[in-house]
Amino acid sequence: MFEIKAKDGLGRIGRWQVGKKTVETPTIMPVINPGKLIITPREMRERFDTDVIITNSYIIYSSSRLRERARRKGVHAMLDYDGVIVTDSGSFQLMQYKDIGVTNEEIIRFQNEIGVDVATSLDIPTLPDEPYEKAERDLETTLARAREARALRDGPLNGTVQGSTHLDLRRRSAREMAGVGCDVHPIGAVVPLFLDYRFGDVVDIVLTAKQELSPAVPVHLFGAGHPMALSLFVLLGCDLFDSAAYVLYAKDNRYLTVSGTKKLEEMLHFPCMCPVCREHTPHDLLAMDDDVRTRLLALHNLHVTYEEFKRIKQAIHEGTLWDFVEMRVRGHPKLYYAYRKVKEHADFMARFDPLVKRSTAFYTGEETAWRPIFKTALSRARERVKPYQTVAHPIFGDIPASLIHTYPFNMEMDRELEADVPERTMVEEIADYQFGHGAGARLCTGATLSHSRSDRVRSIMSGDEVVATVRARDGLLILGTEGQTRLHEFLAPPHYRVVVDNEVASYAEAHSDVFSKFVRGIDSGLLSGEEVLLVDEGDRLLGSGTLLLAPDEIPHFKRGVAVRTRRGVEAEDDQS
Repeated sequence: MFEIKAKDGLGRIGRWQVGKKTVETPTIMPVINPGKLIITPREMRERFDTDVIITNSYIIYSSSRLRERARRKGVHAMLDYDGVIVTDSGSFQLMQYKDIGVTNEEIIRFQNEIGVDVATSLDIPTLPDEPYEKAERDLETTLARAREARALRDGPLNGTVQGSTHLDLRRRSAREMAGVGCDVHPIGAVVPLFLDYRFGDVVDIVLTAKQELSPAVPVHLFGAGHPMALSLFVLLGCDLFDSAAYVLYAKDNRYLTVSGTKKLEEMLHFPCMCPVCREHTPHDLLAMDDDVRTRLLALHNLHVTYEEFKRIKQAIHEGTLWDFVEMRVRGHPKLYYAYRKVKEHADFMARFDPLVKRSTAFYTGEETAWRPIFKTALSRARERVKPYQTVAHPIFGDIPASLIHTYPFNMEMDRELEADVPERTMVEEIADYQFGHGAGARLCTGATLSHSRSDRVRSIMSGDEVVATVRARDGLLILGTEGQTRLHEFLAPPHYRVVVDNEVASYAEAHSDVFSKFVRGIDSGLLSGEEVLLVDEGDRLLGSGTLLLAPDEIPHFKRGVAVRTRRGVEAEDDQS
């Protein structure tokens, strides 16, 4: 079970529930080799709050010692770990050795027997650039094995998307895997692309698959664990990552950073303040025994990886993930050119990216203009607003001057835009941009404007009633009760409406959040982040709120909030 708590781009902070265990995503799943524990899962839990790991059921199965121990004690007791354990099936070994001497049924039954939390079928990982016919044959086998695994397993199951670099096969794989009823969708066989720095191909594969997968199922990017690339692929909608790099690189004296990998022998100082780097110098580590050095480097590599996920999640919370990614992709030319692929998938991404963010956008370079939602915002401004005056925006071109303090046109740049628009006109044009042409005149009929201590327009007032408040952080309107009523009368259904099940309408009316499973209808033209009207099935006005999920997302979710209901204009304004 998966629910979204916050969004930016296609990235999301999610709550993934596996049985009685809960994992916050996005996150890393450290790869555990049960026969060679450099850092134990228990120590990871204690040091990093690691709540999910991944291990290889084939490695356990192929060792008589490990196999009997896992059967006798269960995989959690064997690894001394009480978090979520995901198991791979041996597909990586199959890619290397072609034959591993175990059937799909055998490996699924074994995973059931040892009590894994999330199992994986024996899919066929087709290498990049393989002939189409071979990739198609492999995909047929992968799909058949996924269906067999679903019939053999009651618990959570991975449904891996394959298809090599053939995007139509990746699309078909994702579509058919979505129909199998799997609980996680790994995107497989991308490790060779990462090793060759073919990040652009991975971007195409991920976004092609995302278009066919349910947004209510977490996506796992197999083998992607280098901190340098994490933020980009979170932005593109990946929730789970796994990494053996933390230990494999450590064995080779390689030191992970968010901008690349460094060789220990070439380092004079550690650019990090984790416990390992605070207490040792590169020279210290080089003088150590191999096993000790490997362990310490592995600890550092995990530290930098978990730290990057904290930064990413904070950026999602703040609505600054695009800014963060644009900073990160400039750390490597191949990542930067991969990011350019966003333009090719802009229409898809714009359907899910919140139109309104908690923070002002930053101009970081020409790539800032590629953000899909900016195109949507500009289109709305030009279609809905008949401007009193226009200004030339360095990124957007000519825009209504009334919107220069409104997201996303209020972007932080090297200079501030200036305009001379009458206050009432400005507020009416903001309303037109937000709700459609004519909405401003309706909200402002017979109304006056109130001002803040800094003499900025604060609210539209009708006598003592607040029609709407101009939110300071983004220059958009928050509807008061009078504003809700006026907009409801002005806009015909289904415009700007979310229809709530009659059985819970009273809760929405009392300002309780609206859960996805109780949404009975929605204006399909809305975007997440927008101010919306809440109505019952008879179009009776219940209130207003902020749309958390996009219209195309809501039908997929069985749990989680779809609309955060407004709890009063004054309270919201205080939080701005």
